[in-house]
Amino acid sequence: MTRNESPWVRTNSLSLKLLIATWAVSSFATLILTAGQLILDYQKDFDKLQNNFSIIKNSYLDSMAEHLWSYDTRLLEIQLDGLSRLQGVSYLKLTADNKVIYETGKTDPTEESHKNFEIRHKNTNETLGNLDVELDTKSLRDRYFHEAIWIFVRQAAKTLVVVFCLYFIFNRIIVIHIKHIADYLKTGFRENKNLALNRPPHAEKDELDVLADSINLFRVELLEANKKLEQLNQALEQKVADRTRELTNKNQSLEKAMFQIKRMQATLVAQERLASLGSLTASVAHEIRNPLNFVLNFSELLTESEDAEEIKEVSRVVLKHSQRIDQIVRSMQILSGYDSDLLESTDINDILKKAYQQTISNRSLGSSYVPPKVTYRLGDNVHAQVYSVSLQRALSNIIDNSIHAIEKKVLVQKNFEPELTISTMVRGENVEISIRDNGIGIPAILGEKIFDPFLTTKAPGEGAGLGLTVAFNIAQKHGGTLKYTSEFGQWTEFVMSIPISHERLHA
Repeated sequence: MTRNESPWVRTNSLSLKLLIATWAVSSFATLILTAGQLILDYQKDFDKLQNNFSIIKNSYLDSMAEHLWSYDTRLLEIQLDGLSRLQGVSYLKLTADNKVIYETGKTDPTEESHKNFEIRHKNTNETLGNLDVELDTKSLRDRYFHEAIWIFVRQAAKTLVVVFCLYFIFNRIIVIHIKHIADYLKTGFRENKNLALNRPPHAEKDELDVLADSINLFRVELLEANKKLEQLNQALEQKVADRTRELTNKNQSLEKAMFQIKRMQATLVAQERLASLGSLTASVAHEIRNPLNFVLNFSELLTESEDAEEIKEVSRVVLKHSQRIDQIVRSMQILSGYDSDLLESTDINDILKKAYQQTISNRSLGSSYVPPKVTYRLGDNVHAQVYSVSLQRALSNIIDNSIHAIEKKVLVQKNFEPELTISTMVRGENVEISIRDNGIGIPAILGEKIFDPFLTTKAPGEGAGLGLTVAFNIAQKHGGTLKYTSEFGQWTEFVMSIPISHERLHA
């Protein structure tokens, strides 16, 4: 509300709301009290009218019976005229011998205003006639209705005058000061000055003055709090800046240290790779040189010998060592990742049987030991998505190691009964392939080193030490694992676990 705006035109002002509330409450109270008073007065006047019936019954009926008994019509008429002048009686009718003897007024019968009296002789109790009497209750109701309207009009007018006076007083005493306080809170609160109400100099303090003093006190405390908050913010900003500077310096130092570490790490990795490559190259060269020397030497014998048996024996040795060279080269190809095998859904039991047959054929060709029997414990419907050729090669390497362990035990123990058990089963989402033998076992000191390349317990010329390394890498290639348990001198069991569904097939 602007300074020139009158509070009378504001429809949502506090004074107008007070005006409406006061008028509504006062009108409602006036309505209730006036209505109650009118009802009581109406009931009192109505009871007076009803009392006329008792007066007629007690004072007039006996004398009228005597006049009818003696046929004294003149006295009877005088008595009825007096009865018709009773206050509130609007209609009279006397009937005797089925004839209307007397009738006056207008009839408008209702249950509460009409009554019929039988006129009986008090000595003979004989019915001499009937007297119908009606009271003027309608006039009584109309009178009170009009009176109620005028009372309500007068009370409403008085209430309206009082309410407007209260509105003016409230507006002058309270609303103006509230508006002044609101304007101060909007504009003057930020200015460095106290709130002062427009009051007479020596007026006593009331609630509005207490409110003004509280606002002034709050303003002072708020200004002090803002100053302290500003000081804290400045201190905090300084601390943040210092901390940021420290962190920046530390980050720069860390970046330099990380750069140096990466350089050293790259140098170490390069050196380690060179060392590994040198060791691997030396091992491969050593493993290939031995069978290659055999091939070269025995090839010279073939050119010089003319004995057919000797040539046959030399050819067998050349073939054996040539196969060893081929096996080393193939293993190195697998370790280097050069493998064109395809991923396909295959029956694992068939692959396992083919791996065993391939191992037996290779050992028979080289005149090596072949176990008398094998025990299969194969699960039903064992299918998985695998690299068939690679998996068969890995299983063949493990089976060959198991047969070699049995062969060593056969040579040192009499009455030894070799056992080779091959089994498959589905466990959850994986296929487990188990190869167990009761050979010489693996020394516990070797641990997981048996999967390192060129580590072998076989005699020189019997193996290159790549079989288990290849098998381990092929298991990882399938997203699976290859583990073993062993008791030295008693038994060894290799378990390869591969997933039924390979992720690369769905990539």
